[in-house]
Amino acid sequence: MDKQALINRLLELPSEIAAAEDIVLQEHMLVVSAKESLQQKEDSLLLGNVIDGKNAEIRAAQVRQFTEHEREALADAEMRLKNAVARLGKGKDELRALRAVADLLKGAA
Repeated sequence: MDKQALINRLLELPSEIAAAEDIVLQEHMLVVSAKESLQQKEDSLLLGNVIDGKNAEIRAAQVRQFTEHEREALADAEMRLKNAVARLGKGKDELRALRAVADLLKGAA
């Protein structure tokens, strides 16, 4: 990477990081929404007398059985959030590394 490419990349990264931060916020909102959806479904099942197990373990298993779709949606949302956070971290790491290289080049000049 020559100096001009380094400069160009340093100028590009802040906007890429800002976009990645926006994606993290969006994904976080989707996780919160998925959690709320799961909770609403569980509440509906419990209050609607759909769950009739004799003990807590059976009732929990019934709830899991009836909320499979919502649990999968939550797991997917959490995975997308983790991936978005990882991409954001990589962008920040790259920016720090390129700044260090730029500082070294300043010292060598």
